[in-house]
Amino acid sequence: MMKKWKKRGLIGIGVLVVTGVVWSAAFKAVDVDTVPVEKTNVTATVLEKGKVVSEGTVDIFSEVQGKVTEVYVNEGDKVQEGQLLASIDAADIEAQIGRLEGELRAIEGTGSQGGSNQVMQMEAALEQARVSYDLAKSAYDRTVQLYNEGAVTKAELDQAKAAMESAKESVSQASAALSAAKKQYQGQKQGITSQLNYLYKQKKKAGITADRDGTIFTKKVKQGDYVTPGTMLFTLGGGGPKKIEAYVNSKDMAYVRQGDEVTVSVKLPGRDAGLTGIISGIAPAAEERMSSLGIIEDTIKVTVKLKKEPKGIPLTPGMTVDVTVVTRQARSVPAVPKEAVFKDRGKEYVWEVKKGSASLVQVETGVEGDDLVEIKKGLAVGSTVILNPHLNELKEGIRVK
Repeated sequence: MMKKWKKRGLIGIGVLVVTGVVWSAAFKAVDVDTVPVEKTNVTATVLEKGKVVSEGTVDIFSEVQGKVTEVYVNEGDKVQEGQLLASIDAADIEAQIGRLEGELRAIEGTGSQGGSNQVMQMEAALEQARVSYDLAKSAYDRTVQLYNEGAVTKAELDQAKAAMESAKESVSQASAALSAAKKQYQGQKQGITSQLNYLYKQKKKAGITADRDGTIFTKKVKQGDYVTPGTMLFTLGGGGPKKIEAYVNSKDMAYVRQGDEVTVSVKLPGRDAGLTGIISGIAPAAEERMSSLGIIEDTIKVTVKLKKEPKGIPLTPGMTVDVTVVTRQARSVPAVPKEAVFKDRGKEYVWEVKKGSASLVQVETGVEGDDLVEIKKGLAVGSTVILNPHLNELKEGIRVK
């Protein structure tokens, strides 16, 4: 009897141990990071590259392709309108001009009227056809008279009439051929002339000149560089007030207004300097520009005026700066870190901690800032949410710590 009792006792203890393990696993708290819902400002920004310019500053670009044969100026040089800044090899353009001028001479040919050989041949053919028609008509008129006098037969009269009508048809054909030759000649001449005029302009553009008096702020090319249309060569301008130009994606511009404050960051040796500016101008239309990722985007140019001229910070026209633009802002609203919110089937949720347990709560968000997101519905200020909502152990009602 004693052995049976001991055996049953051991079984009972085992059941208690297993039950205790299961109970412990079921009620074990999950380690989580939490944060309270607080009222604060939520700010959404975009960071764009900007360029320093001054009043009257212009960028000078190449409009032709080729090798830079000579650069005549350096940064800091003062130049006058029309002054030659650089030359681009125009050998290819000159070769095309020579070929087209040869083609134009060939179709024009020689002659007192300066027309093409083909046109002059057609004119001669038409004149000959008219002479032949006049002769055939005179012969027909005489045959009619002789026929009326009974001197020729009806067959001879018909033959003279047929000859006259044939000559008349030849005049019509020669006239049509001349008209077609003239159209072809004029078309060829006009086409070649248009190409030549374009190439003459391109050849002129191979000499890069200043379009105004000013100072060379930046020089982007040197002798031997190969450039294509659109390559930036120089920045030319005067000494007017400095401003910043930046291009912002049109999708981020819905809430940007003239007069908004922006931050300008200037990279200096060993440190970054922060400046404050005001949006003084917004372009009325978007323009396509390539992003740093090589994607064509619709952008809008924003002009930033610095609140005050910086001291000890050299702002040279043409230099690149970082411009931070506020696109949306919500002031004094309930907010949580963005990583606390997750989506499921198009709806937004957070894990809220209620009495030590996780509770799934649907929320409605508003402005999404750089770090925080506005909570419009679903949470009250002072509530606690879980920062790492994608933990595998998380489920409704589980204890957390």
